Amino acid sequence: MAGLSAQGGTFTFRGFQAAVTGLSVETPTAEVTNMTPAGARVGAIVMVPTGEWSGGAVSVDYIRKSNTMDPQTLVRQTGSLTFASAGFSVARNVILQSASTEARVGDLVRGSLRFIITDYTGT
Repeated sequence: MAGLSAQGGTFTFRGFQAAVTGLSVETPTAEVTNMTPAGARVGAIVMVPTGEWSGGAVSVDYIRKSNTMDPQTLVRQTGSLTFASAGFSVARNVILQSASTEARVGDLVRGSLRFIITDYTGT
């Protein structure tokens, strides 16, 4: 069966770099408003897009490289999140919402980060 295969890569956020083991992207949600007129038939609903959106999210599972900073210190920070793989890269402006780390004896240090996509660039 032919299909797409994840080939691994790296990501960088405010100087923290790690190898990606998993990636999940939630698309932004369109904001809508109810414009159903008062005289509409029972059960009718008219939803209209406002043109606005509520940001999506990116969740990253990673293997931490040696001598790297603790990403939990970056929670609440805004910056550019860049993914790079063979012949492909993408960058989004994000806020690091949460970070977790898992360490087991004899295993690599792994973690998960959850980013919220934003138009905010900070000052």
